[in-house]
Amino acid sequence: MRGKRILLTMLTLVFSVSLVNVSEIHAASPIVTVTSVYNVKETGVTFLVNITVTDASDLFMWVINLRWDPDMVKISTGDTRGLSDKGIYYNIYEGPFLKSIRSTVFLANDIDNTEGNITALTAGYLTPGSTGSGNGILATINFTSIDVGTTTMEIIGPSSAYAGQSMLIDHTGKEMSHEDVDGVVSERGPPPPPPFWTQLWFQVAVPVIVVAVVLGYVVIKVVMPARERREAEEEEMVE
Repeated sequence: MRGKRILLTMLTLVFSVSLVNVSEIHAASPIVTVTSVYNVKETGVTFLVNITVTDASDLFMWVINLRWDPDMVKISTGDTRGLSDKGIYYNIYEGPFLKSIRSTVFLANDIDNTEGNITALTAGYLTPGSTGSGNGILATINFTSIDVGTTTMEIIGPSSAYAGQSMLIDHTGKEMSHEDVDGVVSERGPPPPPPFWTQLWFQVAVPVIVVAVVLGYVVIKVVMPARERREAEEEEMVE
């Protein structure tokens, strides 16, 4: 019985350590993602592309430069609720992530359908106060397909601290380290999911299982027999 208790204790410690490791892995920096759109198989089709953030903390302002193939898609226009640039209303809308907390300013320095880019699309607060944390939508852009094919929705700046990345700024005015994930618009379907052996749960579980098996073997084959021999010797001495 004591050997079994030792085994259970050791296994509990192993799994406790593994849970700590998983929590550390998941405590990642924020990720800014341009969502992908698939199966756009006709011209003239309109669709929405979201720019989202996950794992944000103390987000005061964000700034993004976005680029795409202007021969494939263009930003839809005409909605007066969208952003205005050079007298044209572009169907670009602020997401709820920051403005649901309090009033924000939302604008872009330049929107160019001819070249296929947006420069300094940004939203943020004008005054100190509550900031954004967690996951949510930063902006939504309505696009129209011009040709059938594939184009990347690529984040290309304008960070000065992290070259080629977007900017996430906290309440002190400091840029946050984070990851950018580009999107894609394609006539094809979404790619298949990655193999299970590349998944985080598998990479964490395998070493944990291996260690548990080794510990179990040591306890059953070494610790328990040694204890049984010692107890038998003690019984003989008593007799």
